[in-house]
Amino acid sequence: MSITSENNEPENAKELKQTKKGDTKELDLGELKKVLATEEAELERAKRLKKDEENNEVTTHSEKAAFKTSSSEMKTEEKKPKSPQELRDARRKYWQEKQKEEERHRKPFHNFPAFFYAGFWLRLFAFSVDSIVIWSLNRLIVKTLFLVLRYPLNEEPFSAFSLSKLAVYLFYFIVLTKWTNGQTIGKIIFGIRVISFKEEKLSWGTVLVREGFGRYILKTFPFIYLMVLFTQEKQHLADFFSDTSVVSENLVRASKLSLKE
Repeated sequence: MSITSENNEPENAKELKQTKKGDTKELDLGELKKVLATEEAELERAKRLKKDEENNEVTTHSEKAAFKTSSSEMKTEEKKPKSPQELRDARRKYWQEKQKEEERHRKPFHNFPAFFYAGFWLRLFAFSVDSIVIWSLNRLIVKTLFLVLRYPLNEEPFSAFSLSKLAVYLFYFIVLTKWTNGQTIGKIIFGIRVISFKEEKLSWGTVLVREGFGRYILKTFPFIYLMVLFTQEKQHLADFFSDTSVVSENLVRASKLSLKE
């Protein structure tokens, strides 16, 4: 029986016989197929790993070559001397960017072009309307009160009547400017508004400095208003103290609409 079975088995199976204690043990055909399948899988896996390693080496070599070429190009560009015109353009661009950065730092809010700021005559007309309103309030309130109380209408600088009129003058500008966020009756009529370069909305501190302390100085020395004619943002002394200016309301609205569109 053993001789006939040996003749029927394939030659590869004969080599895979195992001898144990003098006896021969034959492998089954299914086990043989499993062994061959595992060997083929191992070979395929080894081939794939080798191929991946070769691809990685190629990519690393190409990346190194590209890096070397880019670095060499950068070095050649750095070593390449620039013409005087290119140097002038680079310096001009540097100073422009520096000025823009300083401008953004100085005016974080309401950084408008120069033509947005209201000029001297427009502000003078608005101030004239406010002066008429203040004169009417003094006639209706202060003078009437002094006449009822029979106090003397003394026009000396530090008399009770003069100080009362000054209080109405300052109160009008402070309260209306804060209440309307930068406008008085005259400014509303002529379409202008006070804005701050350091604040989005006017704070009480800014309003008190500009419309309190600043208005008193401007009332005492009216010629300081002429500073508006010679400053880029159309500022007078009170504006410099409070980092404020006056802009055209219509231009500001038009710029906001254009930005939204």
